Amino acid sequence: MLYKVIAASFIGLTAASYTSDELSTKFQSWKSLHSKSYRTVVDEARALNAFISNEKIITEHNAKGLSYTLGHNEFSDLTWEEFKLNYMAGGNPLFTNTPKRNPMRVHIKEQGLDIPDSVDWTTKGAVTPVKNQGQCGSCWAFSTTGSVEGAYSIASGKLVSLSEEDLVECDHNGDQGCNGGLMDHAFEWIEKNGICLEKDYPYSSGGGETGTCKSGCSAAVTVTGFTDVAKDEDALKSAVAKQPVSIAIEADKSAFQLYKSGVLDNSACGTQLDHGVLVVGYGTDSDLSKDFWKVKNSWGSTWGEDGYIRMVRGKNQCGIKESASFPTGAKKASPSPGPSPGPSPPSPSPPSSSPHYEDPKGGCRSDELQISIQGVSGDFCSPHCSLFKACPKDVPTGVSAGPQCALSSPQGDKFCALICSPTAEIADQKAADAQCGTNASCKAIQGVGICTYDD
Repeated sequence: MLYKVIAASFIGLTAASYTSDELSTKFQSWKSLHSKSYRTVVDEARALNAFISNEKIITEHNAKGLSYTLGHNEFSDLTWEEFKLNYMAGGNPLFTNTPKRNPMRVHIKEQGLDIPDSVDWTTKGAVTPVKNQGQCGSCWAFSTTGSVEGAYSIASGKLVSLSEEDLVECDHNGDQGCNGGLMDHAFEWIEKNGICLEKDYPYSSGGGETGTCKSGCSAAVTVTGFTDVAKDEDALKSAVAKQPVSIAIEADKSAFQLYKSGVLDNSACGTQLDHGVLVVGYGTDSDLSKDFWKVKNSWGSTWGEDGYIRMVRGKNQCGIKESASFPTGAKKASPSPGPSPGPSPPSPSPPSSSPHYEDPKGGCRSDELQISIQGVSGDFCSPHCSLFKACPKDVPTGVSAGPQCALSSPQGDKFCALICSPTAEIADQKAADAQCGTNASCKAIQGVGICTYDD
């Protein structure tokens, strides 16, 4: 029997407890479970060899009794090299090799803000069922739709499934379909074009081929802005407390291909980002005594914990804090024709003669960042400052609030802000808002106030 011969020739690759007959039987059961078939005997032999190699990896890892287990899934007939090529577009170099075109945006955590000990957006109706990107490097599109779906659900109370195919085929804003893309680019594209519902533009690129953009559906949801999260797990935690967050991680380890359950805690996983996923919560596994992030993947529900993975928190596991972002608002799109497949130009910066601290909606100056603070609504353009660099004094017309070097990121970077209502309590909100000019308002923060713009 062909399978017995192949299995016998590879018996040294797996645990001694399995005979060649048992390996063949296990492979046949796995084939049936996942409805697998192969075009030729040679293809099936290759698949069996990969299955046996993965059996060895699973058995040896699980014998160590670590905080996570490996197991068979629909990808068990692939070597790691084949899996990476077919399901990760060979790794997505855009995550680490593409500079951001958009004005920089930073979400930071307000000092002293009370953040819940655990959050799970899957139980709050803000996460759609796990999807499967297939043999297409479209992880970036699934990460994007996940965070937009979450933002729209939280804003509207309605959970809708959005179209990854709309992004894969139509978003040419620096994104490359099945060959990779960036979530920030996709957010920017959705901000300009909106995005269709999944049912109106279903996913069809799972075979690995990017098709041609279709114009038959109307945009259902749009985003009003988006922000990057400071490279800090406390800042990420504060962001996930608000809504699901798109992230990029390094997933080029066999532990990802075969992950089954538990909290992934693997020091070999680095920060060469190559895969887009979605953080949907965080918490603590009391049995393992490990804090974790709950992450939604796009490899189907047979992978991992019903399509999810828990990753250890506090160790920057697989670069989880390096490239996080999320929409700052989502709403129903206005009726319009189908999306244009043309590229979107980068957001313009205002002329250098314009004052500092203006509304980011018009673009921030080149020496400013767009800042949002967890627990404070709105955002604003903010220059850097330090002990040796004072905050610029030029403020928008009508602003009487004073610039102060008042904010600090988790990395120690300091930023200026317009501080309003210097009293211990904002008693007269109208008077306090007047300090911020005509388009901003004074928000309470740590006993004083800070001017932000609400779009």
